[in-house]
Amino acid sequence: MIRKTTFALLLTGLFASPLALAQDSGFFLQARGGSAGIDEDLYDDTTTAFEIGGGYRWGGFGLELGYVTFNDFEDDDSGVNISAELDGWTMGGNLRFPFADQWYFAARGGLFWWSADADTVLCTGTGGANCNRVGVSDDDMDFYAGVGVGYDFSDQFSVGVAYDYFGAELESDDGDDANLDTNVLWVTGELRFQ
Repeated sequence: MIRKTTFALLLTGLFASPLALAQDSGFFLQARGGSAGIDEDLYDDTTTAFEIGGGYRWGGFGLELGYVTFNDFEDDDSGVNISAELDGWTMGGNLRFPFADQWYFAARGGLFWWSADADTVLCTGTGGANCNRVGVSDDDMDFYAGVGVGYDFSDQFSVGVAYDYFGAELESDDGDDANLDTNVLWVTGELRFQ
């Protein structure tokens, strides 16, 4: 419930902001790299993440499309080997407006079409001779949302930092569900064509 309320408030701000008309319009390309973390259920790990995308911005409001991928999340604790893979496509809106000379605030949110695989291998016995594997594969749609701040080096190029949340909860018919909701701290770069 809290996730959906946060998402609705973010989208309302994106579409309703009068500051969205304060800048030039044009196409943009973005690249992001950062540290992603899961701290849910059995999955507790950090890994690297990458995203590339682009879109079109009318003033400070834009539409975006991108692809995000995460390196494998892994955990090996007390004979339990856990790994998860997650990637997907994003499509949504973004808001970007200046708050000081060459500095800007950014927010974004939208739909996240993800694909994921999660495996748990439990080995028992002497030397781990007996191993049981439980695997879950799923693809679905959830949402992503985030905020950031950055600096415009020119009218065409900026660098910033951002925080994003990506929802992803795997569900299987036999009840072996896995929560892969992921938090990411990014370094961002944007190239604009105005």
